Formats: sequence, C-alpha cells, structure tokens
Amino acid sequence: MPRIPWLPQSPSLQRLGTRGPRVPAGSVVGGALLLSACLGGARTQAPASELLAAGWMDIPTIGAAAAKDPERLALLADAGLRGRLLRLDRLLDLYDGARFASDNQARESLWLSLGGYSSSRGIEASREVVIRLLDEAYALEDLAAAQTEAGEQLTEDEQRFIADAIMLLSADMFLPDSAESLITQTLAYRVLAQTGHPRIADNAHWRLYDHVRGVLEGAIELEPELRADVIVHALYAEQEDLSAWLEDLAPHARPPLPSPSELWALLERHRAALEQALRWQAVLAARATREAELHETVMALLPRPRDPGWVLSQVPRGTGQAESLAPVLLLEPGMLRLEPTSTEPRELDPRALDDAASSAIEAMLARDGRGTILLASAPDVPAPEYAATLAAMVSARASVIELAVHEAALQDAGGPAQVVVALPLYIARADDLGAGARALRDSRIHVQLSGRGPRVRVDGRWLSATATLPSDLLRLVGELHRAYPREHTISLGLATNVQHQQLVDLLAALSGGLTPAFLAVGWVPEAAIEAEPKPDPAADRALAARLRLGPESLTYSRAVTQGTAPTGDEWARVERASDTILACVTELEAPLPKRGVVLSMSFDDHKLVELNASGAKLGRAQLEAYEACAKERLAGFRLREPGVAFTVALEVRAAN
Repeated sequence: MPRIPWLPQSPSLQRLGTRGPRVPAGSVVGGALLLSACLGGARTQAPASELLAAGWMDIPTIGAAAAKDPERLALLADAGLRGRLLRLDRLLDLYDGARFASDNQARESLWLSLGGYSSSRGIEASREVVIRLLDEAYALEDLAAAQTEAGEQLTEDEQRFIADAIMLLSADMFLPDSAESLITQTLAYRVLAQTGHPRIADNAHWRLYDHVRGVLEGAIELEPELRADVIVHALYAEQEDLSAWLEDLAPHARPPLPSPSELWALLERHRAALEQALRWQAVLAARATREAELHETVMALLPRPRDPGWVLSQVPRGTGQAESLAPVLLLEPGMLRLEPTSTEPRELDPRALDDAASSAIEAMLARDGRGTILLASAPDVPAPEYAATLAAMVSARASVIELAVHEAALQDAGGPAQVVVALPLYIARADDLGAGARALRDSRIHVQLSGRGPRVRVDGRWLSATATLPSDLLRLVGELHRAYPREHTISLGLATNVQHQQLVDLLAALSGGLTPAFLAVGWVPEAAIEAEPKPDPAADRALAARLRLGPESLTYSRAVTQGTAPTGDEWARVERASDTILACVTELEAPLPKRGVVLSMSFDDHKLVELNASGAKLGRAQLEAYEACAKERLAGFRLREPGVAFTVALEVRAAN
C-alpha cells in the first residue's frame, strides 16, 4: 500500500461549530414542535400537499431562501415517507451550504430543523449532524421496507435516493486516518458523483471538490520539499491507485508530476458540475474571492513538471539524482527564462544581466525559501552568457545550483522518453560561515575548470595530470578517490570560459552515479583562477605513493590479542568492518615497513572503545592519519550480542 505522508483535514468541517442556544436534540416530531415554538406558532401559507407536489427543492441553500426552510421542513416531517425524503434531501443541502459558504442562515435553519443546537463545535458538530442525518436515512429505509410489506411500493428513484444517501453519509462519518481509509472514502464519493442519484451526486461533487481544495491548501502550507508528495493526493478525486507517485521509485520509473494547472482543473471539474444547479450558484459565488486567491497561490507556489522539450545534456541513466523541484532558470543561446513553465515566465538577455536580473532571481528564490535553483541549460550556450548566468545566481544568494540533465526513462513509466534529473553544485562563498560551506572550502582537493579542461590541486600543489578525454577524467577521479579516502568533498574554481557541457562532465565524474567518488562539489566563486598552473613534482610523488598502498597491493591478517573473539555472525561482522579499513592504508603516504603496520581495535559494551596504530619507521602524524581514517570507517559500528571485551589486531603488509 502506498505511503501517505499527508491526510486532508477539511476546513469546511470546522464551520458548523458556532455555538447557539443549548436545546436538546429531538426526534423529527420533536423538531417540528420546537420550530413552532421558535417561530411563535406561525405556519407557512403553503400546505404540505403543495410541497409534495413541487418535489425536490431547487432553491438557494443559503441566505434568505434558507430562512424559510425550518417551516417547510417541519411540514414535510409530518407528510409521510415521501415528505421525509424531500426533507432529508434539503437537510443535506443545508449542511453543505452551511459548510461551504460559512452561511449563518443555513446553519441556523439546519440546526432548528434537526431539533436543536449541539453543544459540540467544529468537526464534532459536523459529525453530530451526519449522525442525525444518517439516523434519519436508516429510519426512512426501515419505513420504506415496512410500507413495501403493506403493499405500498416506493419508486425505484426514491429507493435509489435512500441507498445513495446512506452511502454518502456513511462515508462522511469518519475522517480518513490511513491510505486505505482515504482511498475508500474518495472512491465512494467518485461512485456517487458519477453514477449516484442526481440529488446525491451534487453532494458527492462537493466532497470531491473539498478534497482537492484541502490538498492544495495543505500543500501550500508545507515546506517546498514536501509539496510534491502531497499534491498527488488530489488525484484520488479521479483515480484509486497512486502508487506510481507515492512508492519509493527512481525518477526514471515515475510518471510526470501533475502540474498546478492540471490540479486546479480537478477542482474546476467539480465546481462546473455544481454550477449547473440553481441551489449551489449562491454558494459558489460566496466562495469566488477565496478561490481566486487560492488559484493565484497554487499557480505561484506549487511545483511544476519539467518540459520534456528542453534541450539538455544527456547522461547515462543513474548518473544524476532526483531533482528537488526548485525554481527553474532555462538558459538558451541569447535567452534566459525565469520559471519557463509558469503562466507568466520572465525573459532576460544573458548578454546583459544587471542588478535587476539578480533581484528577479533572488525574488524567485525567496518565494521558494530553499536557496536552490534548477539550471536547465542548453549545451551550446556561449561561455560568456553561461558565466554571466552563474554570476547572477551567485549575486542572488543561491546556495545550490542543480544542473538539469536528461536520462532515459523506463519504458513502462508512462511519461516522456526522457526524464530530468540533477547534478548538484553547491556554492561555498567566502562569507558563508556555515559548516557545510567551510568543509567545501577547506577540502584538500581543489579542481580548477577552464575552457582547456580541469586541473587538480592537492594540499596547495598542482598535479601534472590533465584530463583531455572523458576517460582521462574518470581515471583521474578514480585515483583521487582511492588515494584520499578521508576526502568526501571537492572545492571548485570556475573560469569565465567554461562551457556548460564541461561542467556537466566534471560533476558527473566527481559526484554522479549510484556510488559517487565524492559526496559534494562546492564552487568557490572567489577562488583565484591560474592561467597556467605549474605542476609540482612533490604532488605527483605523493599521489603515486598513496596509490601504491591500495588494497590490491596489500596482504593482511587478523588475530585476537586480548579476550575471546565473538563467534559466528558477530565475528563475520567484525571481519567485514575491518576489511573496509584497508582503504585507509593510503593515509600513511609512505612505503610499508617490512614487518608491516598493526592496527589494534578494542571492543567493549558492543562498540569500539580504543584504536591504536603502530609500525616501525612511520611518523606519528602518519599513524594518526591512518587511525583517523579507520575511526571514520568504523563510526556507528556496534556488535549485536553482549560479550566480553576483546581486542583484534589488523596487520597489513606489502604484497610480494
């Protein structure tokens, strides 16, 4: 069953709780007596026979028209089974009129006709109304059955009305608290709206309308990153299975997200059905201002699906990650569009971006609140335009730029052949004192990307290696990943002559894929760009020394030096954990002693309590770097079963 991160809590259910005079609830007859007293004994001019002859009431359910309902409904309560059918239909309409128009007169008439006000408020008051109406519907069903036995048969239309009223009110009884209950409730409303009795179908349309509106209002109130999971719940107004959106699937397997316009069309379909009935036109008119405000907010804030027609760089499936549905900049040669799929996209000239352009981008970021931009750039954008666009995003205080790329969608995903995913580029400004920005700026590995390709600097020293071909870049990144196992981030400097495809290729190699070499790449806009980086032979020697200490060039053994080793699966877990430490030997950055290096790991109370490295001819700084890397690899490792303390030694030597 799909997950359900959000459940609708309809505001309309709160509108029957205005506390009136405390009058005990009574039966239908009791309600009629109460009305006579409240109205000073006055009686309507029209006898019950005229009301029965007129049939279903197609008059407004709010305002002055509803003020006369208590008298009419009192007469119908005493007009036999068919009179009570008409009365139940009107009570349902008054209930919805009071809820959806917040109309005091409809609320007053409803409570008087039901036999008196309730002491409850809000949702509890609504539930009490539903209970009273459901009791009346069941009473009519019993009365109809009794009359059938006496030879008086209701028409098929009247029998259908009673059955559908019971179905509607039964679905109204409880707020959904799970995916299953929400699916069941909206399914009942859909069936009634599509095939139910015409006098019940309109009430079902109100409930589906209310569901969609509640979803939209709820999504707007949430954080932007949560809205996509919420808005799809509006589709329950049309279909039962939303697993394609709600299950934890890769972006390649998901259908496109419904757009704000498509979601609003769901609401409008039910609104249009209600506009056909005279009794609902005043209610809809009363809601017009609020709906216009909601429409404007929905179109401005809810995420939009990505246009499959965008011209983007293509990468292999699995390279990018799901994008965050952030605001979009669409960059093409000579044109920069802000929110291109919105109803009012703004167009700028990337050859002449000024402070006003940065302010427009900043306003777009402020509406979203996350500081993230999706940059959908064509690969052939000229370098000066590309550099100006990146600078404008930095001036707008963007914190993350997601480079939009295309990957092939799965054939059965039900959407376009291509899906938009992202390669994130974090911005680490010099004035950003956050821990994440500092970690990015302080990375030992720095990459400078220019029109001539990437160059790498480690600990302030330039490597001689260049990456002319994509295969060269992948090889260099793999070597850096193996040689520096403690480095999880890369700092980046960008020259003004960089092409978009170059940056895509670099990010794909550094942080792309299911098992990325590095977790994050941070662009430091203030980083100085060296026109001709001078290689340092010491940097090349250090990299080569580290690569010679890779796991493939080592032999190792394990032995328990103190205590008793755990058995079975526990010892197997210790072996697997210690195997991950082999990648840390590169931190020694020197040939291994002939007798190797020993790492002693002491465990007690389910966890690692001490770790020490030793080896002849190795400096303390080298051993401490090895220990620090090992601690990182063992962070969070715990034994599952209680046992005595023990120490295991991992001895590593160079292979012959």
